[in-house]
Amino acid sequence: MYQQKMDTVGVKVLETAEDIQERRQQVLDRYRRFKDLSMVRRQKLEDSYRFQFFRRDADELEKWIQEKLQIASDENYKDPSNLQGKLQKHQAFEAEVQANAAAIIELDKTGNLMITEGHFASETIRSRLEELHRLWDLLLQKTKEKGMRLLQAQKLLQYLRECEDALDWISDKVRTGSGRRTALGQQSSF
Repeated sequence: MYQQKMDTVGVKVLETAEDIQERRQQVLDRYRRFKDLSMVRRQKLEDSYRFQFFRRDADELEKWIQEKLQIASDENYKDPSNLQGKLQKHQAFEAEVQANAAAIIELDKTGNLMITEGHFASETIRSRLEELHRLWDLLLQKTKEKGMRLLQAQKLLQYLRECEDALDWISDKVRTGSGRRTALGQQSSF
């Protein structure tokens, strides 16, 4: 009788081991779902973090390429003054462009890895890489064209100097020849 009074007056106690086991399983299930959701959330945050670094690196590379495109598109080869200095500057420019080829290769590796892993921004990454490659190819093309034009301008300048030297030589010969003729003409009149 005393036991019955305790049960009715006090806090209800779980009566069986099965009830305790069921409650324990519910708590474990909720904890497992919480951990799974936390892992998913963490993965999304890490993916977002990697994407932000990718975007930063891609933006920096694009800015650098745009700056170099302006230099490569400059038509300073049309002005023949200090052509040798311009050629030397262009060779240094070409070396700088080639030295930075590693940046696009590294960005490709990062981007393609993210795409193969099924990153949530795979399409954005793919299109960004395509745009960077388009700009990079344009930079290489413009750099090559400018180098060729500078060499052509140098050859033209050299040719014009040689022509000028030849014309000066001919003029000297004509003057010297007329002077001789005059001298010969004066000698024959004696």
